[in-house]
Amino acid sequence: MKVRIPKIALSLALAVPASHTVVHIVRTVNASDVIDRVVFYADVPDRFSEVVTNFKMLPERMNPTCSECN
Repeated sequence: MKVRIPKIALSLALAVPASHTVVHIVRTVNASDVIDRVVFYADVPDRFSEVVTNFKMLPERMNPTCSECN
């Protein structure tokens, strides 16, 4: 019986902060945030093609007269 009480107390002492952390994390993550991230990462090929297009158009944006030269 003497060994049981410290084990229970130690378990409770560790369980309370752990459960508090889990509740805090679950509370801050919303379903809309998860959906936004899924949609964002699902469009990675499209986003990559946009980056490539913007990179190709960069010289023309920096020098608008460059389009007149071609």
